[in-house]
Amino acid sequence: MQTVFLKINAGRPGIKKVTLALVRWLESKGLKVVLDSSAAKIIGRKTINIDLSLIDLFIALGGDGTLLALVREARPTNAPFIGINAGMLGFLTEIKLKDMKPALNKVLKGDYEIDERISLETEVEGLNGKIKSMYSLNDTVISALKGRLITMDVHVNEEYLNSYRADGIIISTPTGSTAYSLSAGGPIVSPKLNGIIITPICPHMLSNRPIIVPDDSVLKIFVKAKGGNAVKVTADGQMECLIAEETPIIIRKTGVPVKLVVPSKNSFYEILRQKLNWR
Repeated sequence: MQTVFLKINAGRPGIKKVTLALVRWLESKGLKVVLDSSAAKIIGRKTINIDLSLIDLFIALGGDGTLLALVREARPTNAPFIGINAGMLGFLTEIKLKDMKPALNKVLKGDYEIDERISLETEVEGLNGKIKSMYSLNDTVISALKGRLITMDVHVNEEYLNSYRADGIIISTPTGSTAYSLSAGGPIVSPKLNGIIITPICPHMLSNRPIIVPDDSVLKIFVKAKGGNAVKVTADGQMECLIAEETPIIIRKTGVPVKLVVPSKNSFYEILRQKLNWR
């Protein structure tokens, strides 16, 4: 391992001190550290333009949102990602600041495991007529622009599934099952399972329940909005695109899995107990 990339959430309290200490520690290990613009600015370094295919390890210092953004910016890559939690809950960024150096030391020595996670590609035609592809590790969310009920006709591999009349719909990976989908009543799904979760948001009919389909499924969704209003498609809560009603939204698994570093022996169930305060 020779080159690492560091992305930070510059808005976190005390992040400058932590970033500087981390960069100096990594450099003391003989590593070349490439910084994103926020990290470079906060510690007074220059941003280096580099081909991201040359990066051996991607580090996110912040919350889950920081890691989600980094995964999207770095794709496609076979290099692993590791998340250090300088945020709040942190399902993906499970390493605490106090454990940062010991955990990274294990990684540098090769003492770690890799979790391969599926991600989603969403293809839509925007209001400008251009085709846009958006990528998400957690979820793609379809919702009304003006907060009204919308009708979503969902097809799985060209076969009609159901018409959901709801505030919106969440198409989630197992990784994202503990995010927005969980808040909307979706199931918690182990990331070891290969599936895509369809969770309606506040459906009009109680019979419209979440469903899990195989991860090799191709979803096609047509949306009808009252009054012909535009519809919003959002990837991981960070990228969005406005589309006209009846515009097809195509969602499928991407071809390259996301590799997450697992430096600890914590199982998925242990993490659930910790993060959700289960007893």
